[in-house]
This record gives sequence, structure tokens and C-alpha cells, in this order.
Amino acid sequence: GAQLGVSNNAGKSSKNAPIVFQADQVQYEDQLALVIAKGHVEIVQNGNTLLADEVTYNQRTDTIAASGHVSLSLPSGEILFGDYMELRDQMNNDFAKNVRMLFADRSRLAANTARRVNGNRTQLVRAVYSPCDLCKRDPTAPPVWQLKASEIDHDKEMKLIEFHNAVMEVGGWPVFYTPYVSTPDPSVKRASGFLMPSFGSSSTLGAHITIPYYWVLGPDKDLTLVPRFDDSGKVSG
Repeated sequence: GAQLGVSNNAGKSSKNAPIVFQADQVQYEDQLALVIAKGHVEIVQNGNTLLADEVTYNQRTDTIAASGHVSLSLPSGEILFGDYMELRDQMNNDFAKNVRMLFADRSRLAANTARRVNGNRTQLVRAVYSPCDLCKRDPTAPPVWQLKASEIDHDKEMKLIEFHNAVMEVGGWPVFYTPYVSTPDPSVKRASGFLMPSFGSSSTLGAHITIPYYWVLGPDKDLTLVPRFDDSGKVSG
């Protein structure tokens, strides 16, 4: 494969990190200031690693357009997958279509579109989040529980994931709706958020689902709320 190092000198800032291409084919269009890479493309810049079938890099605008089996590994450990990605400003700002996001703890996000700003905040439209692994026997089956939302915002600086107009589904069935809910970033070891649901049945309650919520009250204090949803739609503590 071919390799090509490209230094972006559009600005005077020392933060303009070089881009290193590795691909089966790399060509440079001098008049248009374009670098075109095809076949098993790998690009590294600022700790970000981009993989794709085809990539075009515009040196003048510092814009990377990638298509075909695209994945972007971030320094923080997350991996974004998409059909198409466009990245700018040393890979700190990007836009992706039909995107999936895998966190270091194996929890997942999926969305129609995703936009990352300043390498810190990611906004996903018509998105789904789940901390559960997919069923190995049937990966198409719904996870144990997931949150569907019109918009999901992931703020790495605040270590927070926010859900707008969210519906919680358990086993593919909607359980409750909320206009807003937040949960800690998977990198946070001790923070308020939903825990793994459990299922059960009894002669008095019938079938029911318990969805604990862990609430941190202080450095050495916490509280776990255990609301229970039965098959009649009633909630008990």
C-alpha cells in the first residue's frame, strides 16, 4: 500500500497536526490541493484513526470526506461507524450518516445522523441507546432495554448523556415516556443513572419489570430507587 504524510499549513497555529494517509492507492491533485486515497484507507491525526474504503482530503479547507465501511476511533475510546463521514478542523468537528457509536464499556448508540463539535459534544438525531450486548444467537433481536429519543446529546466534558423525548423499551416493548432524562457517561464509575432492569411475576402483581435508578447524594451517600411496572401499567415503589 501507499503512504503519504500531509502537513496542513493553512494556519500558523502549532496545533495544526499533520495527517498521515495509508491506502492501496494515494494520489495528489496539485491544482485542487486534494489528496485522494482508495482501498483500505487509514488516516491518523491528533490521536484519531479513520478507516474507510475511499477518502478525499481538501488541504485548503482542512476537510476529509470518507465513504464505504467508515469507522472513526477517538482518543477517549469511543468508535463511530457510518456510511459517510465528513471531518474538519483536525478531525475535531465531524458529521456522519447512519451512524453507530460503541463506547469502551460496550454500550451502544445508533442514529440517523450525528454531529460532533470541538471534539467534545456529539449530537445524534433519531437515536437509540442501550448498555446491553446484543443477543449472540439473534443480533437482530431487541436488547434487554434501550432508550429511543428524538435527540441524544453526549457531552464528554460534563461526562453526561442527555435524552430528549425519550421512550424506554424493555424487550422491545415501550415502558414509559419522558421529555428529558440524563445518564452518566460510561467512563464515570460512580454517578446517578439507570441500572439493569429485572423481570418477575407473582400471584398478586402478575408480570412486572423493575428498573432501578442509582442516585448519588454525596461522596459517601447514595440511594437506589426501585420503581416496579406491572402488566396493568401501574407503578409501585
